[in-house]
Amino acid sequence: MLLFPASVLTTSFGVHLTLLIVVLSLAFLARRGLARFYAAHVREIRWIAVAFGGYFLVTLLRMIWFSDSVGTLDGPSRLLLALGCIGFVGILRPNIRMFWIGMGIGSIGAALIGGYQWFVLGEARAVGATHHAISFGDIAVAMGVMSFCALNDLRNTRVAWLPMVGLLCGALAALFSGSRGAWLGLLVVLWPMLKYGSHLHGKTIRYTVALILVACVGAYMTPQTGVAGRMNDAVSDIERYNTLNDASTAVGIRLELWKASAMLIAEHPLIGVGRDAFHGELQALEREGRLQKSLALTYSTPHNDVLNTLVTGGLLDLSFLLLIYIAPFTFFMRTLRNGPPAAATPALAGTLLVICFIVFGLTDVMFWLMLTKVFYATMVGVLVGFCLAARPAPAPVTRISSPDRHASIT
Repeated sequence: MLLFPASVLTTSFGVHLTLLIVVLSLAFLARRGLARFYAAHVREIRWIAVAFGGYFLVTLLRMIWFSDSVGTLDGPSRLLLALGCIGFVGILRPNIRMFWIGMGIGSIGAALIGGYQWFVLGEARAVGATHHAISFGDIAVAMGVMSFCALNDLRNTRVAWLPMVGLLCGALAALFSGSRGAWLGLLVVLWPMLKYGSHLHGKTIRYTVALILVACVGAYMTPQTGVAGRMNDAVSDIERYNTLNDASTAVGIRLELWKASAMLIAEHPLIGVGRDAFHGELQALEREGRLQKSLALTYSTPHNDVLNTLVTGGLLDLSFLLLIYIAPFTFFMRTLRNGPPAAATPALAGTLLVICFIVFGLTDVMFWLMLTKVFYATMVGVLVGFCLAARPAPAPVTRISSPDRHASIT
């Protein structure tokens, strides 16, 4: 379990290798009661299975109906396979401390790689091993926040310092990436972190939240970080778009994409224009004179989760996107409130993961790139597995033999 979080942002293959290992292990786990495990917990995880499995099924039906390429099944199939992580962790019950150590190592590694790219290579935005600055910053923040959740699990160990350092390094990696959405996610997640983590970490989490707020203000006030510059640029871009219809800036391009999305959603509300048809539809709108010539025409997504899902898949796909977020969130919240104490830490981490991804989806499409969708699905599966593994193993059923009804009465 150390491999997965430690290699997500430090290698280009870590998250995919983890999922491959899990899938290959399912045949072995079948002999150890994999089917019985899922049957025993079907009521608790059924909506997560419906969300991930249903999205794959809908994609398969769309592929057949619209004659889409088989490649459209790649991402949804990995969401389906990620359900195997629940049984993998739930049956094998690996040491959760190794998972948290891997999370801390991954966050530190992301900060080191991001810092090297920013300071040494002089890159304007660090991308780590992901080749995508926004995804790098988003996942780094999510990992940093989840790393901090392990404060109690690693207390009184030689790595008790790791959760705090992991949180700091996740924020640093996001700073190096220049991702505005990552910082927004970090700020939004502070309230649920404080609300639901206080009973686990007490005053420590209050001091940490205060420290993060001070750090955010400090980053904004320090010109060298570029945070204030990017925030001011965003405000200026919005003003230029509203007054001059300028779609050449970063925010202006997004606003133009959102405008185009609104047009297409109004015309195709139920099933959308097709999973891979957004770019072509942009060109059609420009030829019709409904969109101006701009850099927005080169994009393949509208840089917003809900808009992208509505425009490409309509209300049908949107229902599954919402379920992909709501089902895990509901499971983690229920476990956090009513589960055993040992399940509180992974449940808190899962809750914060979902919140982070919802916020990240405001300015990016989280289920477009393979890395983000596989990371989310695999992480949800692993954390759900840890929550279920934290519960006492069911006692073996002992069959009580009935007295021999033919025995003689003495």
